[in-house]
Amino acid sequence: MIRKITDIKKDLDSFDDEVELSWFDMQKPNLSAITKKGAEFIVKVKFTHLHENDFLVDENDYKIKVSRCEDEIYILKFDDALTFAKTAYEIGNRHQPIMISDFQITVLEDISILDIIKQCQSNEKIEVNKTKGYFKPNGKAHHSH
Repeated sequence: MIRKITDIKKDLDSFDDEVELSWFDMQKPNLSAITKKGAEFIVKVKFTHLHENDFLVDENDYKIKVSRCEDEIYILKFDDALTFAKTAYEIGNRHQPIMISDFQITVLEDISILDIIKQCQSNEKIEVNKTKGYFKPNGKAHHSH
């Protein structure tokens, strides 16, 4: 049975099940997923996206807590400002969400920027690490084209 989510609530004291979602999945307006207990559900989010600790409630009052899972990410570390700026520009030009800190860029693993990652890996001035981690982009990077 596929559960149809009818409401999204905050701050509930109890819940029946839990689902781990990636950052990207939390941005989707239409989502189907499977909970830790094996319940399949669908949700259509209007005018927003899901957040960690949201509670999805279906038509039978079954409550599912939303938690974040770690994403596959690349961490790029730079020695010079020009290479840093050019790389950030290229990634932004692909409309990809990005985390920027001092001479460091973190991006989600995505086929649309794989060529940029390969270029970075071949540049001795850029340190590239692929890992798992929690992705939280700068700004309001919650849209798609």
